[in-house]
Amino acid sequence: MSIYHIPYPPDFEIDHAAAHHEERRRRALQSLDAGDVIATVEETLAAEPDPAKHPLFPLVCFHLDCLTAVDGAAFYDGWKALVWQAIDRCVDELLQRED
Repeated sequence: MSIYHIPYPPDFEIDHAAAHHEERRRRALQSLDAGDVIATVEETLAAEPDPAKHPLFPLVCFHLDCLTAVDGAAFYDGWKALVWQAIDRCVDELLQRED
């Protein structure tokens, strides 16, 4: 706000470049297919050489010997993080193709 009470236009402080970028990301996110995201998650998991770091590792251990407990929240959070990373990666790839 001006200290001299000069009326600024309502969009004076809007960052149009950031708004354009957000609109591009929104359109790219809407155009994603679930299969693309799943393929990206599988690609990420296939690149992990240590099976103990795989999000299914605790569940497999539980079913193999039933001596370890599976923390459902940690299990869900691990998969959720992988999905968000895959979504971000897919959106970034779509945006790079547009440029």
